[in-house]
Amino acid sequence: MINRAMMYQSYLYSGFSFPETFVNYVSQAQLEDIEPWWLFCHSSNYVDFWCEKVRELYPERKLIPFANWRYSDDIVCFDGADISGDPEVYYVHAFASAGWEDRDYTDNFDEWLKMARLESARHKAERAEDEE
Repeated sequence: MINRAMMYQSYLYSGFSFPETFVNYVSQAQLEDIEPWWLFCHSSNYVDFWCEKVRELYPERKLIPFANWRYSDDIVCFDGADISGDPEVYYVHAFASAGWEDRDYTDNFDEWLKMARLESARHKAERAEDEE
Protein backbone atom coordinates (compact mmCIF):
# COMPACT_ATOMS: atom_id res chain seq x y z
CA MET A 1 0.00 0.00 0.00
CA ILE A 2 1.29 3.46 -0.94
CA ASN A 3 0.48 6.39 1.33
CA ARG A 4 0.11 9.18 -1.21
CA ALA A 5 -1.67 11.30 1.41
CA MET A 6 1.75 11.84 3.03
CA MET A 7 2.59 14.24 0.17
CA TYR A 8 0.25 16.71 1.86
CA GLN A 9 1.83 16.54 5.31
CA SER A 10 3.38 20.02 5.27
CA TYR A 11 0.13 21.59 4.00
CA LEU A 12 -2.31 20.28 6.61
CA TYR A 13 -3.93 22.69 9.04
CA SER A 14 -3.83 22.10 12.78
CA GLY A 15 -6.39 19.48 13.82
CA PHE A 16 -7.24 18.46 10.25
CA SER A 17 -7.04 14.85 9.22
CA PHE A 18 -7.95 13.28 5.91
CA PRO A 19 -10.97 11.00 5.90
CA GLU A 20 -9.93 7.36 6.15
CA THR A 21 -11.75 6.65 2.88
CA PHE A 22 -9.56 9.22 1.07
CA VAL A 23 -6.35 7.79 2.53
CA ASN A 24 -7.39 4.26 1.56
CA TYR A 25 -8.46 5.39 -1.91
CA VAL A 26 -5.24 7.21 -2.80
CA SER A 27 -3.11 4.49 -1.22
CA GLN A 28 -4.11 1.86 -3.75
CA ALA A 29 -1.26 0.57 -5.91
CA GLN A 30 -3.18 1.56 -9.06
CA LEU A 31 -5.36 4.67 -8.90
CA GLU A 32 -8.78 4.43 -10.52
CA ASP A 33 -9.31 6.26 -13.83
CA ILE A 34 -11.98 8.85 -13.08
CA GLU A 35 -11.12 11.09 -16.03
CA PRO A 36 -11.75 13.97 -16.50
CA TRP A 37 -11.05 14.26 -12.77
CA TRP A 38 -7.38 13.95 -11.96
CA LEU A 39 -5.93 13.46 -8.47
CA PHE A 40 -2.99 15.67 -7.54
CA CYS A 41 -1.37 12.85 -5.56
CA HIS A 42 -0.17 11.35 -8.86
CA SER A 43 2.80 13.70 -8.39
CA SER A 44 4.19 15.68 -5.47
CA ASN A 45 4.78 18.58 -7.90
CA TYR A 46 1.02 18.93 -8.37
CA VAL A 47 0.36 18.71 -4.64
CA ASP A 48 2.95 21.41 -3.98
CA PHE A 49 1.78 23.69 -6.79
CA TRP A 50 -1.91 23.55 -5.98
CA CYS A 51 -1.57 23.75 -2.20
CA GLU A 52 0.68 26.79 -2.50
CA LYS A 53 -1.45 28.41 -5.23
CA VAL A 54 -4.71 28.02 -3.28
CA ARG A 55 -3.12 29.54 -0.17
CA GLU A 56 -1.88 32.46 -2.27
CA LEU A 57 -5.24 32.99 -4.02
CA TYR A 58 -7.52 32.50 -1.00
CA PRO A 59 -5.49 33.27 2.14
CA GLU A 60 -8.64 33.72 4.24
CA ARG A 61 -9.72 30.12 3.62
CA LYS A 62 -8.29 26.81 4.75
CA LEU A 63 -8.54 24.71 1.61
CA ILE A 64 -6.68 21.51 0.82
CA PRO A 65 -6.94 20.84 -2.94
CA PHE A 66 -6.80 17.22 -4.08
CA ALA A 67 -8.11 16.98 -7.66
CA ASN A 68 -9.04 18.98 -10.73
CA TRP A 69 -11.23 18.71 -13.78
CA ARG A 70 -8.55 18.23 -16.44
CA TYR A 71 -7.79 21.17 -18.71
CA SER A 72 -9.70 23.61 -16.53
CA ASP A 73 -9.26 25.67 -13.38
CA ASP A 74 -11.97 23.73 -11.54
CA ILE A 75 -10.58 21.97 -8.49
CA VAL A 76 -11.96 20.22 -5.45
CA CYS A 77 -10.67 20.92 -1.97
CA PHE A 78 -11.20 19.60 1.51
CA ASP A 79 -12.31 22.09 4.14
CA GLY A 80 -9.03 22.29 6.04
CA ALA A 81 -10.73 23.98 9.01
CA ASP A 82 -12.89 20.89 9.60
CA ILE A 83 -11.43 18.71 12.35
CA SER A 84 -14.20 16.07 12.27
CA GLY A 85 -12.22 13.60 10.16
CA ASP A 86 -14.97 13.72 7.50
CA PRO A 87 -14.69 17.22 5.98
CA GLU A 88 -16.86 18.78 3.31
CA VAL A 89 -15.45 18.96 -0.21
CA TYR A 90 -15.67 22.30 -2.01
CA TYR A 91 -15.78 22.78 -5.77
CA VAL A 92 -13.60 25.82 -6.43
CA HIS A 93 -12.98 27.72 -9.64
CA ALA A 94 -9.31 28.53 -9.09
CA PHE A 95 -8.06 31.94 -10.12
CA ALA A 96 -11.50 33.49 -9.66
CA SER A 97 -11.48 36.57 -7.44
CA ALA A 98 -11.76 35.82 -3.74
CA GLY A 99 -15.43 35.55 -2.87
CA TRP A 100 -16.33 34.28 -6.35
CA GLU A 101 -14.44 31.00 -6.32
CA ASP A 102 -17.09 28.73 -4.75
CA ARG A 103 -19.06 26.60 -7.19
CA ASP A 104 -20.65 23.96 -4.97
CA TYR A 105 -19.82 21.44 -2.26
CA THR A 106 -20.52 17.87 -1.19
CA ASP A 107 -20.84 16.54 2.32
CA ASN A 108 -17.63 14.52 2.20
CA PHE A 109 -15.12 12.61 0.08
CA ASP A 110 -17.42 9.59 -0.34
CA GLU A 111 -20.12 11.78 -1.88
CA TRP A 112 -17.60 13.53 -4.10
CA LEU A 113 -16.22 10.20 -5.31
CA LYS A 114 -19.71 8.97 -6.24
CA MET A 115 -20.26 12.14 -8.27
CA ALA A 116 -16.80 11.93 -9.86
CA ARG A 117 -17.46 8.35 -10.97
CA LEU A 118 -20.80 9.34 -12.51
CA GLU A 119 -19.24 12.34 -14.25
CA SER A 120 -16.40 10.15 -15.50
CA ALA A 121 -18.77 7.55 -16.95
CA ARG A 122 -20.79 10.29 -18.67
CA HIS A 123 -17.65 11.97 -20.00
CA LYS A 124 -16.27 8.71 -21.39
CA ALA A 125 -19.62 7.81 -22.99
CA GLU A 126 -19.83 11.21 -24.69
CA ARG A 127 -16.26 10.90 -25.91
CA ALA A 128 -17.01 7.42 -27.34
CA GLU A 129 -20.06 8.80 -29.16
CA ASP A 130 -17.94 11.59 -30.64
CA GLU A 131 -15.44 9.05 -31.95
CA GLU A 132 -18.10 7.05 -33.83
